[in-house]
Amino acid sequence: MSKTISLKVENLSKVYSLIKPQVNSDGNIEKDHWALKNVSFEIRKGESVGIIGPNGSGKSTLLKILAGITKPTSGKVTIHGKVASVLDIGAGFHPELSGYENVFLNGQIQGFSKKEIKNNVDKIIAFSGVGKFIQEPVKNYSSGMYLRLAFSILAHLDFDVYLFDEVLSVGDAEFSLKARHKFLELSALGKTVVFVSHNLSELENQDTYILLKQGELKEKTEKRNLLSFYLEDVLNSENIKVHTTAFNCTNFSSFTPSSEVKVSSIRFYQNETEKFNTGAPFIFEVEFEKLFAHGTVDPVLIVSGISDNILLSSSPFISGKPSEIDLVSKTKYRCEIPSHFFGSQVYRLSLCFIKNLNSDAVNPEKRQLVRDDLDEKLGCEVILHWKNIVTFKPNFKNAKLNIDISTINLQGSLLPAFEWSNSSKTE
Repeated sequence: MSKTISLKVENLSKVYSLIKPQVNSDGNIEKDHWALKNVSFEIRKGESVGIIGPNGSGKSTLLKILAGITKPTSGKVTIHGKVASVLDIGAGFHPELSGYENVFLNGQIQGFSKKEIKNNVDKIIAFSGVGKFIQEPVKNYSSGMYLRLAFSILAHLDFDVYLFDEVLSVGDAEFSLKARHKFLELSALGKTVVFVSHNLSELENQDTYILLKQGELKEKTEKRNLLSFYLEDVLNSENIKVHTTAFNCTNFSSFTPSSEVKVSSIRFYQNETEKFNTGAPFIFEVEFEKLFAHGTVDPVLIVSGISDNILLSSSPFISGKPSEIDLVSKTKYRCEIPSHFFGSQVYRLSLCFIKNLNSDAVNPEKRQLVRDDLDEKLGCEVILHWKNIVTFKPNFKNAKLNIDISTINLQGSLLPAFEWSNSSKTE
């Protein structure tokens, strides 16, 4: 094995015999289930790798084989160095022993001496956040406490390859933040990190991506847009359309109605006939009626990215526009999103309306939604919230440059065209 290769998988397969044979889509009887089928790839030393794929694609089976928990049916795995894995909560722990005792037990199971563990035990306990209960039996720990302690033990002992399966889904927000920083620290130290998660936003900063589907390796790439392509497939399988051209909607029977706001029309477009692209502005229009007498109403446009992580919210009141105050009125708001703002990935638009009872039609000076006096910021409430009205994806386009952005692993969900200047001089 080359010194630069940390992990190598060759023609790896795992087959399970089915107790109850099944009939496949072709009408043939299947007595075996191929969890993995002839999977081959290499991972370099110091590389962070995100493994994605739908349920049943073989992700967890692959990690268990790499960790030595499960044996393959055929094929070969070669790993350079010592392997740490957080796959099953509580693995390597004795329920009757205290957390402190389990730090030493787990570390010794991983092949470390008592001296090596003792040199790190204080850091392990502090990072885990379970110090208050470290002398209590771990059988009394919550699943989150189990996970934090197990992760902390492995993260503070010297391994070469780290395998994590949905490790951030059990811990709280504080732990997730610390774990993310630890992943970056491990990579900076030249450690190899392999990570599985259904939350795509947790995988956006990986060096390499591996896509598994029905036990087969579909793609291994450094291109971050694989996450977007995979999300498109997931949405299509759920019959959710990813729009690449203008969206117009006047039928909202599938959305929860409101007695205070009635939406009659939503449009999202660039040009009615051309495909969406990043080089042109997007227009969002909403037409609605205000059905209550006192107070004002403002629409709020919400843009989300991969895994529905919210990227931004925009509303007329943020721009200082007067709020709608008529007794019963029908109005249309238009929002222009500048060109070169979105990247070439999947986005989702949501819409909500804010009712503000601090403003009235009698005094025009009180039309603003947010006042200078903090004591008067009372009576605001969301009266309607429609999630994921539009799902769309633009293609990258720049009139001045001929560049394939898919070949660049750019970070970030938004790609705004900030002003750049060049002060270089020619001698």
